[in-house]
Amino acid sequence: MHPMIKTLFNEKFTFLLVFLLVYAIAAPFFEQIVALDFFMDISLSAVMLSAVFIVYQKKGSRIIILLLVLPSLLIIWVRFFVVTEQILFAAAVSQVFFNAYMIFIIIYYIFETGLVTRNIIAAALIAYLFIGLLGANLYLLVELVYPGSFSIPHEIVLKDPSVFKYFSFVTLTTLGYGDISPISSQARSLSILEAFVGQIYLAVLIARLVGLTSAGSVQENK
Repeated sequence: MHPMIKTLFNEKFTFLLVFLLVYAIAAPFFEQIVALDFFMDISLSAVMLSAVFIVYQKKGSRIIILLLVLPSLLIIWVRFFVVTEQILFAAAVSQVFFNAYMIFIIIYYIFETGLVTRNIIAAALIAYLFIGLLGANLYLLVELVYPGSFSIPHEIVLKDPSVFKYFSFVTLTTLGYGDISPISSQARSLSILEAFVGQIYLAVLIARLVGLTSAGSVQENK
């Protein structure tokens, strides 16, 4: 196997983590250089294609990931040219299924492995970021189905749905700036659930990584 291809396989989670960080955090810093919407779509497409590369090596998951990614990519680029509530709704639904599936696959990988490696740490961070993105799309769905669910005008959401990405990660980390607040009962319930999941994930993840590290130390001492 060519060294470059081998490196790509070995560092697949690291590459996905980089693309996720660009999409989730770094993209707004480039809005003065390129059209932000275009850059966001490119970043999200890179995230999804990287995810395909990771999952495609598992035979049982190939068809599922392709069925999730291909429609999502199509909707992403249709949305770049035409933005309607229906298209936003379809994009959010497709992203919810994609994010949820990736969370499941990556958490399964973390708990299936027996050693703490760089890939495991990257995978743990990726799953956390996917939880935040899942929450962002669920909030968007709530706002589209129940307009006025949040303390921001519905028109702003339609113009910049990525505002829920910010709200989701603020909620996931229980930071709670308070500049955006859930108003409807549906939005409040979802916010509580995300904050709860964020704390439980970190607690379980740390316990798992500590357990793997301890098990590795025991084996080395034998």
